[in-house]
Amino acid sequence: MKIDRLIALIMILLEHEVVSARELAERLEVSRRTIYRDIDTLTFAGLPVFTHQGAMGGVGLMKSYKIDKLLFTQQDLQTLLASLNSYRQLFGHKELNYIIEKLQGFHPSDVTDRAGKFAVDLSLNQGNESLRSLLSLVETAMNEQRYLLFDYVNRDGRAGSRKVEPYRIVFKESSWYLQGYCTDRKDYRIFKLARMNGLRVSSESFAPRDFAPLPMDEGEWMNRDWVEVTIRLHRSVADKVVERFGQAHILRVEGDTCLATYPIVNNSFGYDKLLAFGEKCEVIEPPEVRAAFRDYVRGILGKYER
Repeated sequence: MKIDRLIALIMILLEHEVVSARELAERLEVSRRTIYRDIDTLTFAGLPVFTHQGAMGGVGLMKSYKIDKLLFTQQDLQTLLASLNSYRQLFGHKELNYIIEKLQGFHPSDVTDRAGKFAVDLSLNQGNESLRSLLSLVETAMNEQRYLLFDYVNRDGRAGSRKVEPYRIVFKESSWYLQGYCTDRKDYRIFKLARMNGLRVSSESFAPRDFAPLPMDEGEWMNRDWVEVTIRLHRSVADKVVERFGQAHILRVEGDTCLATYPIVNNSFGYDKLLAFGEKCEVIEPPEVRAAFRDYVRGILGKYER
């Protein structure tokens, strides 16, 4: 939006003595012609904007217009900028560039580390690039309180159409989920975005319900029974256990291997989690899970022996 760009432009000019039109165009992702039109707009609005010609020239604001920028502390700004940059990676909204420029304009002049000490990289990989359009559609439906319509394949492979009131998007364990009210099931449900097809925003709106965020753990929404499995792992993949369940699940280290507890669902879903370790994992106990996992692996092998 133009007003957001103009505010961002003002914040840049407040931060610097003189900025070239080329740099302004690059930072705001517009043409230099647009920058010159914006400068004219600010001038007509009464802001004391000046321009200098030549190699060292550029655009600036009269010093008498400079303000004290103590609204946020340096730590406040770094936290906000890290969050906004992560959000921009997901949605790619140009408007976020303007917001970021506004916040950067509040940095003290002696701050050089604008990236902050922590960074969260939520840029989508190649396989998830298509999810960006899905996220944008969901965001539109939530903001405008309109139904989402899509075809859905559940974890058992059954397909069906859904009409959902969208309320919340959750990122958990490398996957994106939608929490909403399913009109077909007449209850709140969680849907995995990667299982959706033909997602579209309905023209029909809904009256928001009193929604409470749904638990994204081994709760009732997964409807599964978990089994504590003891596994022997090569130490090179022990970090996967720590990341998922914590250091306490590493029982002891034995040379190049370690014993660990790894809760799974006692079915193909859980066995696939163990297969992700490849040959670096051996199921030790309970015996019934070891036997079931062995039969599961044999079933996979059988597809290649026939």
